Amino acid sequence: MILRRIQEVPLQEYLVIHVECVQCNHIFGDDEDEFGICPQCETQQPESGSWAKEELAHISHLESQGMHEEAVADAMEVLHMATDIHYGDWPLAHSLAETIRRNCEAGGLVEQLQRHELLWKRIEAMEMGGDPDKVGRYERTRNPD
Repeated sequence: MILRRIQEVPLQEYLVIHVECVQCNHIFGDDEDEFGICPQCETQQPESGSWAKEELAHISHLESQGMHEEAVADAMEVLHMATDIHYGDWPLAHSLAETIRRNCEAGGLVEQLQRHELLWKRIEAMEMGGDPDKVGRYERTRNPD
């Protein structure tokens, strides 16, 4: 299993998160593809979700069998790993969030959906470096009501 290394750098009162190359520790900028080829050492970076293929296949199987509560529980476990401060995979996290929402709705899992949405708000804030202005702008675009 290859996990991506993420560094946390304190900046004023916010936590800034950046992704490093698995080979040379090059820090990817906001405009660089952290899942592409490293511009410094030319090493192909691991594909989003590649570290969790077995888990994702199992979640998909549970969902296809109508085992929505089990699918949500397993997806939440992988979501916690995908958003870990040291090893993060934001594209996978977004995909898992949709999987969790879909299974909660299909299985009528109201309590699990509420817990997920509270967690997801914290995840979004962390993804944006904790900047309250960025989080507020994002929330307004996500929930225009």
